Amino acid sequence: MSANPVLVLDIDGVVSLAQPGSPRPWYATLQEDWGLSHDDELAPEFFLKPEFLEVLRGRLDLYVALHGYFESKGLADRLEEFVAYWFEKDAVIDRQVLEMADAWRERTGGRCFIASNQEHHRIAYLRDAAGLGAHFDEIIYSAALGVCKPDRVFFTNAQARMGVTVAQSILFVDDRAANVDAARMCGWRAMLYRGPDSLGRALADWR
Repeated sequence: MSANPVLVLDIDGVVSLAQPGSPRPWYATLQEDWGLSHDDELAPEFFLKPEFLEVLRGRLDLYVALHGYFESKGLADRLEEFVAYWFEKDAVIDRQVLEMADAWRERTGGRCFIASNQEHHRIAYLRDAAGLGAHFDEIIYSAALGVCKPDRVFFTNAQARMGVTVAQSILFVDDRAANVDAARMCGWRAMLYRGPDSLGRALADWR
């Protein structure tokens, strides 16, 4: 167990920059490449459905959930190709953020984690193919914990997983206010991410 400083970052919107609402989301050329509209088809018919929440909670495999949807589109035989396309397009890593985290860890001797709502397959891709595993002590995510942010249990389980006894030793960085508020309710220090400059200022004082 440890009371040393701990830095915890979200993935989408902090470490990765291709999320919905970003200047160039991962699905920017989806219509052109796949003949699918994210806003009119994929989001309302899959990502916003209860089944995808079950995927994020680790109760349903992504490929199982996607198969039925892609079968309805006549694309079941291209399922693996689509997932590879999605993961690659959705791995626009902010190297400046990683450099800041690495420098902070080297300077302070603190530990650095990811805490994110993700399913098993994408985490494996981000950890191994995109190289995030080399920058964090552990990637903690909803499908492994069985619960999603901003549920309080996500944060209590994540803290236990990190081996942290003093909640105030954690600085949590997320781009969603609901997640920041929930972390604070669990005793974590937390900040709403406003870009690399905001993170740099916070890390200058976090030791």
